[in-house]
Amino acid sequence: MWSALHLRCLDETYRPLFGDAFADRQQGAADRTAGYDRELLSDPRVRTLLAVDDAGAALGLVCAGPAPAAWESRAGVPGPVVPRQLFQLYTLAASHGSGLGAALLDAAVGAADAYLWIMDGNVRAEHFYVKHGFRALDESFPAGGPWTGRRMHRMVRTGRA
Repeated sequence: MWSALHLRCLDETYRPLFGDAFADRQQGAADRTAGYDRELLSDPRVRTLLAVDDAGAALGLVCAGPAPAAWESRAGVPGPVVPRQLFQLYTLAASHGSGLGAALLDAAVGAADAYLWIMDGNVRAEHFYVKHGFRALDESFPAGGPWTGRRMHRMVRTGRA
């Protein structure tokens, strides 16, 4: 259920932003996404939460835990700026504006210092994170894997805990 929801959220988020070819590449990397999801879900240090409606249908997901993620070390990006990372936070488009994303963020990270990676051009998500105390760092890195051809940057929130 987790990876299917993750892929659906990726499609709903990135197809309108980056086009069909990019979104299709994400869907084509389903095995890679599922492997990353299994890695997060099996790590006891990572807090993972799945939001469901009253009928049990999945609406959103969140993962947060100790930094850095394994891919960061492999990609050679600078080390973490704080020791906690928000790895994933996705909700279905139908739930946008409902407060679900904020509830998932609070449940996974609370008031702790944290950072996340965001794709350049994801303005809606960036506004959401700014609203919740994150600020963009002045850095940009090329994304890899199915994200190749896009850039990402880091956002951080400090001083709230």
